[in-house]
Amino acid sequence: MPEAGKDVPESGIGDDGPVSDTDPPRPQPPVDGELRPTGRRNARLGQTVWDMVRSLALVLLAVAAVLLFTWRPQPDAVKVVDPTPVLIEARIEAPYPVLYPADLDAAWRPTSVRWEVTPASSPDLVWHVGFVTPTDAYAQIGQSATDSSAYIAEQTGGGEIVSVGGEWQRYEGRGAQGEMNRSLVRVLGGVTVVVSGTAEWEELQVVADRLSPEALPG
Repeated sequence: MPEAGKDVPESGIGDDGPVSDTDPPRPQPPVDGELRPTGRRNARLGQTVWDMVRSLALVLLAVAAVLLFTWRPQPDAVKVVDPTPVLIEARIEAPYPVLYPADLDAAWRPTSVRWEVTPASSPDLVWHVGFVTPTDAYAQIGQSATDSSAYIAEQTGGGEIVSVGGEWQRYEGRGAQGEMNRSLVRVLGGVTVVVSGTAEWEELQVVADRLSPEALPG
């Protein structure tokens, strides 16, 4: 028996039997209202997370499908140039009146301009100006002091005559990509003027009808 007045060591006998210093602490009963982890995986929580992931994946797939069917490549912006300086130079140097279409509105966008010799025009210089038309087709003017068939073939893209009569002859041919090229050709006083491009005849005729030796861009 332990002596009176001395504490009983903790490794003695407890309420539930012998207690050792090396034994893990026994779980205590929960106090009313207190939550304690059980150590078990919450199956309902795992299922909820998986449902969220699956729903998010379905939403992303739906968004991707919408983008796939509605996306369209944007066309390159048209780079507009000012033909005025080259036109003035050509009018100073050319031995004939250099033509430009009068009263074209802003829907006709000039994209190229040159005053130079081409392989088929040599040694004569060629006045060239090209436009993107209101219908986003292409139309150009080529003018030179030559009436050679080689120059006409060059300017019409190897086109063939489809209409004879009147001031302008019509030529048609196919471009490198298979597109239809149309040309209006006029030879007058040894000077050849060709209005050509992928534009329809109506737009090409607008250019031809407005050609003027005095018109300026803008």
